[in-house]
Amino acid sequence: MNRIAHDRHPAGRGPGIGRLYTRLHAFLGLVVAAAVLFIAIGISIDVIVRNAGFGVVSWMLEATEYCLFVATFLGAPWVLHLGEHVRIDMLVTKLPPRAGRIAEIAMDLTGLGVSLALLYYSARVALAARADGALVIKELIFPEWWIFALVAFSAFLLCVEFLIRLGRAATAAPDAHRSRQVPGGV
Repeated sequence: MNRIAHDRHPAGRGPGIGRLYTRLHAFLGLVVAAAVLFIAIGISIDVIVRNAGFGVVSWMLEATEYCLFVATFLGAPWVLHLGEHVRIDMLVTKLPPRAGRIAEIAMDLTGLGVSLALLYYSARVALAARADGALVIKELIFPEWWIFALVAFSAFLLCVEFLIRLGRAATAAPDAHRSRQVPGGV
């Protein structure tokens, strides 16, 4: 995996929008941690209650499913921002500097394209679900557009991060893709 040193990340330094952007991602990390904690505690409580013969907590499985959904979609832009996303650097770091830079840019453009498509379609579905007044009706009942709005928000943040990466690649030295790995990183 690749780690970007926090002090090399332009959004992590200085006052203004960059600091707010970094704080937003820190908040996303806290939300993801809270969701994972809820999943761990919720499943444990459900198992204990069921094994003690008290039945089941009817809404717990569904709530943990939504927490997993939230953790996935809010976690994606957070880990991309940190440079902790899953990626394979073996090929890129072995390429000549120019080819490595082209590969980095190609990967970021691909990520941006996928994120833009996800943003477009999830926003369309969210707006349609809101206009229709559609509800998710299971154990928990809530407006369906909330789900798709979360996906659109995540996709928007992914787009921003890929644009930052492309901007950094456009202004970086030709062999900068090699220096993005932090010593001691995973």
